[in-house]
Amino acid sequence: MHGTVDFTSAFFLRAAALAAERGCGVGLIHSHPEGNGWQSLNRVDYEAEAAFAAQALALTDQPLLGMTLAGGDGGHSARIWQKRDARHYRPLEAESVRVVGEQLTVTFNSALVPAPVATSAQRRTVSAWGQLTQDTLARLHVGVVGTGSVGMLVVDALARTGIGRLTLFDFDTVETVNLDRLLHATARDARERRPKVDLAARAARSAATALRFRVAALETSITEPGGFAAAADCDVLFSCVDRPWARHVLNLLAYAHFIPVVDGGVRVEARGGRLQGAEWRAHVAAPGRACLECIGQYDPADVPTERAGLLEDPSYISGLPTDHPLRRNENVFIFSAAAATAELAQFITMTAAPAGVSDTGAHLYHLATATLDRREEGCNPECPYETRLYGLGDAAPAFTGRHLAAERARASRNKLGPRLARLLRCW
Repeated sequence: MHGTVDFTSAFFLRAAALAAERGCGVGLIHSHPEGNGWQSLNRVDYEAEAAFAAQALALTDQPLLGMTLAGGDGGHSARIWQKRDARHYRPLEAESVRVVGEQLTVTFNSALVPAPVATSAQRRTVSAWGQLTQDTLARLHVGVVGTGSVGMLVVDALARTGIGRLTLFDFDTVETVNLDRLLHATARDARERRPKVDLAARAARSAATALRFRVAALETSITEPGGFAAAADCDVLFSCVDRPWARHVLNLLAYAHFIPVVDGGVRVEARGGRLQGAEWRAHVAAPGRACLECIGQYDPADVPTERAGLLEDPSYISGLPTDHPLRRNENVFIFSAAAATAELAQFITMTAAPAGVSDTGAHLYHLATATLDRREEGCNPECPYETRLYGLGDAAPAFTGRHLAAERARASRNKLGPRLARLLRCW
């Protein structure tokens, strides 16, 4: 129509009625066939979207979402139309648009999130995958859930790679028993009962190669409302946890909120004081890939057990079979390093797509046989994450609540912190 394409009133009203019926908002997307990267609105675009902004809010109780597809490189841009006064609306530009699936691609609004200048410390990193990929990696907001033996290695690697913004989640405390497998931890950290997440943040700042590096250290569980809200603000999440409730929540974030979750773990088998074998796995939970439940990383039936605090009860744990997955798995630094490397490889494959390949499936490596198993199929047919919870966003249940172990860990540090500080000064 007159040299462009219009959204007609009939089309809009039909879409808005369907959206209102399903409790959703309305998004209008159009293309700029020769465009590349983030697209601005020309006069015709602006007037077209502005004409529907008031109706969208009135019919769906949600603001209008406007999007543009750049036909040249497949980039996306987006804005939310905000009410300025009784008759006028204005677009609030998004910082980025994230597209997930086999590959993670992110289009950034360079006016709000400019690409950082690569430093001389990143020269060899950039030479591996090029400046365009580095510009994307550097602007990602990456969350690391769990800063134990695997998570600490992941944090260090991400900071050195040039990731500019990290958010770290862990409520646990450094103890002497951690020192043989927790990178950067010292005997003093254990004596002072330092939070693991503070140690990870300190190490990240020391290792960072980004010029304007930001790291947030949250002494919380992702299963608590505050932790969940912070995680939902990330572009990618690393799962470095070993409990079912956290994975249950991360699975929801991957499919209801479209935040890719890079997950993995280690299992060691020893009998009679001798190593029988070990295996480590890594995979990405995201739309089109197998979720953490379907891949067998946790049993949803175990989530209520953890929520009730039974996994912190020694008598309950001792009553479980010796091979039960809820028993804490002993680990060593060498295997943690292998698991962290496997997770980081999944992350880079998903974002950089070496040789055009962005999904090589879920990997399970067996130490004793030096073999690698791969799962390339997606979720099971009746998976709730790929069906009922898919793309619900904030309309999905959060699965969060009070985390008794996290509350006790924080209370213990708050209670003992001043006393320990006085004792250490005397000592």
